[in-house]
Amino acid sequence: MGVFRFKQFNIRQDNTAMKIGTDGTLLGAWVDVKKANEILDIGTGTGVIALMTAQRNQEAIVTAIEINEDAIIDASFNIQKSPWSERVGLKNTSLQAFKTEKKYDVIVSNPPFFENSLRSNSTNRNNARHTDSLHYTDILEFAQTHLNPNGIVAMILPVENAEQCLLESVNYGLSLKRKTWVKPVPHKPAHRIVFELTNEGVQNPLENELIVETGKRHDYTEDYIELTNAFYIIM
Repeated sequence: MGVFRFKQFNIRQDNTAMKIGTDGTLLGAWVDVKKANEILDIGTGTGVIALMTAQRNQEAIVTAIEINEDAIIDASFNIQKSPWSERVGLKNTSLQAFKTEKKYDVIVSNPPFFENSLRSNSTNRNNARHTDSLHYTDILEFAQTHLNPNGIVAMILPVENAEQCLLESVNYGLSLKRKTWVKPVPHKPAHRIVFELTNEGVQNPLENELIVETGKRHDYTEDYIELTNAFYIIM
């Protein structure tokens, strides 16, 4: 696959099972990291979300964790070659085995979401795509004890998974703060929801819609360009 070039950093993705896609970059550009001191990226893959948050907040300490050893090869290379290598740490671990006393201002994840679908022959790809190794409830449970007061948990999921996650989040003391319905093109329904949860009570969560393309391939909407302009070279 070679190198995916962003404006301020590059992503090598020769080894990881899951390559750069719209979901991860959209989440990395969308999540609110302005006031964060400590950020945790769960299931970092190539490291793209960790590096996007480091670019957007020049003071934050970012920790990225990843279970897959092949992905760790790419993520380690990408982080070391980035301008923010001193602020971005990488650990080869599952969330379940991750031991830390830290509390985080932002916990961000583009988690696997396939639950009952056909498996591939690749264990690495299955781990990256299926919920066996990481489920959104694992993230919610971790946030119960590792989210700072007024911190946020941000994820992107297919609509059905996201709505179920939002229903279950109240069992972990979390409430919806902000969500965006993501539509690939104007005439199709939303296929993703990107959302933030918080441990503070929210009476009126923010809700809006984002359309990625106008209807023509790679003809992006003004809203999507504004969101990702700091990253994509083509913008």
